[in-house]
Amino acid sequence: MAYVEKNLGKNEAIVKMADKNALFLVGTWIKGILLFWLFLIPLIKAIIATIKFLNVELAITNKRVVGKIGVLNTQALDAPLNKIQNVGEKQPFFGKIFNFSTITINTAAGEYVFNGIKSGAQFKGMIMAQIDQYEEDRVKQQANEMASAMASAINK
Repeated sequence: MAYVEKNLGKNEAIVKMADKNALFLVGTWIKGILLFWLFLIPLIKAIIATIKFLNVELAITNKRVVGKIGVLNTQALDAPLNKIQNVGEKQPFFGKIFNFSTITINTAAGEYVFNGIKSGAQFKGMIMAQIDQYEEDRVKQQANEMASAMASAINK
């Protein structure tokens, strides 16, 4: 959670941090252990996948979606809510059983994929709800600014 907390702006608060489900790694580790005697590569892949998984952060704030993927090669997401083009959720068979999904967020800057997110459909819904709330708040703020400008112009 360190990355998200360090990158909060003025008057910005975390609405929801994505929970990760470590059961996402079960298939990778099973392959790594079963095929260890044949090749060392599946075990190394399982270790790398675990390290990547442990270094995934994703959060919704009242103004944007913030996230980070990776350790050595990092990919950071810092997208204002009104700039998010699409949020996708993919849940494989074992994801349905163990309650994890892959969340994909598309912005003009690119596509960001977050694996192993617990209750992915619920998290996606929270992102979409926060986008709607952000738009409502923005429209209300513009209306208030216009009303105060008109009131000050009338009083002159």
